[in-house]
Amino acid sequence: MQQMFLGLGAKVIEHTVSDGDTDLNASTIFGSDFADSVNKRIIISSGHEIGATSSTSNRALTVPAGMGGKLEIKNLGTISGFGGTGGAAGAGAPKGQTPGTGSAGADGGSAIYIASAGVSVVNTGTIRGGGGGGDGGDGGDDGGLTTNGMFQLTSGSYSGYYCHPGGGGAGGVGGNGQGYNTALTSGASGAGGAPRESGGSNWAAKGYQGTQIRAACDAQAAGDSNKNYFNGQAGDAGGDGGGFGQAGNSTANASGGGGVAGKYIELAGGISLANTPSGTLQGTAP
Repeated sequence: MQQMFLGLGAKVIEHTVSDGDTDLNASTIFGSDFADSVNKRIIISSGHEIGATSSTSNRALTVPAGMGGKLEIKNLGTISGFGGTGGAAGAGAPKGQTPGTGSAGADGGSAIYIASAGVSVVNTGTIRGGGGGGDGGDGGDDGGLTTNGMFQLTSGSYSGYYCHPGGGGAGGVGGNGQGYNTALTSGASGAGGAPRESGGSNWAAKGYQGTQIRAACDAQAAGDSNKNYFNGQAGDAGGDGGGFGQAGNSTANASGGGGVAGKYIELAGGISLANTPSGTLQGTAP
């Protein structure tokens, strides 16, 4: 910590962060001086990076409520948010049921959070929100309706049978967004659908009798598009995570959606910045 006197003796307390510092809090940095009316400055040197870790609820630098005086954040390096987590995958459809839908990817985390007035950000480096998580893929549909019919065993003798389609495959999980010291990841592929059930000898338990019933089901499916008997469909792939300052990706026909890019600066309600930052700013605006 360093004290400087500017102009007509105005005191400024300076703190230069170390390269690789994470989850910084201005109140912790300045201690009892945080609430005092003395002016303050935090410096991120050129070539240095600070970042948020573990969760999007953490920020690389937080300025909480209750600050006295003014604070200048002077960034010559890089300030990075945490990446959003990819969405969960939807379950594949069991026979005759609706497939599960994938969940949306989480939003990327903010690089800086400010909850006190009197803060200015002088940026000649890079401030970047975390990338949004990709959406989870929807589960695949089953292979069609379970259908039934009558099969002639012998002259004048019939037995009921059922044609069972295969269940759908699970969707793929979404990829994680890029964050401090964490690369973005791609969405996982969906699982393949289950094969349609083949004939068996125990028709009382499984609803069919022998391979002859398989042939009957095949013929029925070919003759009536409303009585399908197919393999289950593969689940959709999850969306890729977004890079710094970018939203997560959403796959075709997905029900969820990619997470929003993290904010480069997040402001608490009723708070505004004392200036308009310049430099490289990646992500959602305050």
